[in-house]
Amino acid sequence: MRTQRQRKKYRITSKFRFITTMMILFTLLITGFNAITGSDTSTALTKPQYVQVKVVSGDTLWDLANQYKADDTDTRKAVYEICRINEIDASDLKPDMVIQIPEDL
Repeated sequence: MRTQRQRKKYRITSKFRFITTMMILFTLLITGFNAITGSDTSTALTKPQYVQVKVVSGDTLWDLANQYKADDTDTRKAVYEICRINEIDASDLKPDMVIQIPEDL
């Protein structure tokens, strides 16, 4: 004759302790998930910083963009951003003109 293995029956003796434990486990689960996926990072909404550049004879927007952009930024995108911020076209660039170039270009 085989004896059947009896399953233990669990009973909640304290609802408060059960709910508190579940809330702590849920919080740890969400925190761990956010840490793994990178959802816990935030970005600051700060005012952009600009460098004022005085244009000298022979300067082009292409050269200025190459000089001030980050290494991984496309030069065409940098030229577009400089034009957009200063509300100019590439042909509007003149000597002694002062333009704004974003620091995070």
